[in-house]
Amino acid sequence: MRSLVWGLALGLASAAAAAETVWQPVTDYSISFPGDRADAAPTINPFDNFTHFGTDFGWMGPGQARLESRSGAIRTKADGEWTGAWHSLAGLAVEPQRLFDPTDVTGLGGPQEVRAGVVAVTVDARGQGELRVELSDPGKMVKWSQTMILQPGERTRHRFEISAADLGPVKYFNWVAEPGSSVEVSAIGFDIAKPAISEEEWMVRVSLGKLRRCHDPEGGLTRDRAHLPAGVFDSISSTGLHALASATAAAEGWLDREMVAGELRRTTRAFLGIQKAAGFLPHFTQRGPDGQPVIHPGTEFSTVDTAIALISMRLAGDVLDLVDVEDAMGVLIADLDFDLASTSDGWISHGFATDGTTPLASQWRDWGGETALVMMLEGMVHGREPRGKMEPGGHVFRGVQFISEIQSLFYPDFDSGTPDLATGTVWPDARRALLERQAGYVQKYWPDSRAAHAGIFGLSGGEAGMPGDGYTANGVDLPDLRWLHPHAMLMGLALSGGDRYSEGVRHLAQAGMLFPQGLPETVEIGLERHNPMQGSLNAGFEALAAYHGLRRSGNDLIDQSSRRDPLLRAGVRRFYAE
Repeated sequence: MRSLVWGLALGLASAAAAAETVWQPVTDYSISFPGDRADAAPTINPFDNFTHFGTDFGWMGPGQARLESRSGAIRTKADGEWTGAWHSLAGLAVEPQRLFDPTDVTGLGGPQEVRAGVVAVTVDARGQGELRVELSDPGKMVKWSQTMILQPGERTRHRFEISAADLGPVKYFNWVAEPGSSVEVSAIGFDIAKPAISEEEWMVRVSLGKLRRCHDPEGGLTRDRAHLPAGVFDSISSTGLHALASATAAAEGWLDREMVAGELRRTTRAFLGIQKAAGFLPHFTQRGPDGQPVIHPGTEFSTVDTAIALISMRLAGDVLDLVDVEDAMGVLIADLDFDLASTSDGWISHGFATDGTTPLASQWRDWGGETALVMMLEGMVHGREPRGKMEPGGHVFRGVQFISEIQSLFYPDFDSGTPDLATGTVWPDARRALLERQAGYVQKYWPDSRAAHAGIFGLSGGEAGMPGDGYTANGVDLPDLRWLHPHAMLMGLALSGGDRYSEGVRHLAQAGMLFPQGLPETVEIGLERHNPMQGSLNAGFEALAAYHGLRRSGNDLIDQSSRRDPLLRAGVRRFYAE
């Protein structure tokens, strides 16, 4: 990971740390433009290739035939007209209203002392000739530029200090190779002044910023990936997580309360109007011809995604005291038909096929948080005698980290040392056992790796590796896995690790993974390669887990709301008597 080479090191933060400069790539071409990398996607496409900002990029000028990719860099041949590349810094190029504020890299706003601002433009380039870098507005009008005269053999890092406040909002980061120039560009980015706040609060802020970049505040739903257009592939569970994380931030004073209340009400309207099956919400949606969300073709109406979304939204309404949002979620929960979603002997289905009527053959049987959330959702349906169940044992599927912790994003009850009523499991014991296996996995299989030496671990659900590798659910039951999921480490330590959480945050920072734009999706055990995709589900896990980690000593607004909400209490009685 390049940030190791350039010294991206953050201090442990039990107290406020001194302000420091960290590096944030806009694009590392070995990732976003893979060239001849052996494990790269075969073609460049907008679903798998993107910037570190969750945005798109493309080519400029009449001399594009000069461009070629090889070994993780973009090269230009000397002959031909000018050419280069543009990179959006906020949203997609077709969204001119979305701008990047260089004084506020996380995008959360707030007073100057908690903002992270750009202090310099960085370009990794070498070669011979003239290379120009620019920051421009949506109309491609240049607001800042710098020209480099490259000489053969010179160092590759070029750094230009700028005044973010004087620059104002921008849209694009461009580079241009002039005619006759033979240049190689391997990465572009910014040096960022990290605010003098605790590392735990910094983790919350960068995770929340990553999650909110995935949200469409106008439509009320959250994109599955930040770099996709709104309404193309939206995630219902991520939408709920976004609502809860944003509501909590507003209640803490980190976001504007009225703005977030408006977002929650738009999400509520979307949930009320969305296509359903037996009351259950789709896993993924797209925008229909009439502008309303409908199920995305080839996906399912999901019981667990409905549980995550409705429990999150109910808590979000409670945190901000939005009675209308709470009541609307109560109505949606009351409309759920678990008879249609369950077998005669009580096993709850994963949901319904795209047609909305065919039950999925798979059922929630495995021990763990996903099954628990579905069972608790059934327990929240007014007038229903819940019948859902799960197998005992205290072992999650494949040893996947998030499955043992997801319930504790919403319910503090699973920290109880009392055996649960459903399976007789002492949840903290089972969760800590998996956390220890997770922490020891890299040491067991890759003891000489940089990840092992840096204290980095985590196997969970998410992209399998580099962009284009697809989704996987990897855990410690599988041997010799090289790609780690940072969200798994964060969730485990924040929710089960106790005092080890602060040390874990420090390890993530020192390993170069705590970027101002959020944790990467995956990182390889050598810490040289990572997938910068900004996916909303894991961003939601990160934001909520980081909040609980920050408030682990008390004053946790989510836990307080969970304990006082009567509907959520009805659900948790499936596992614990009050």
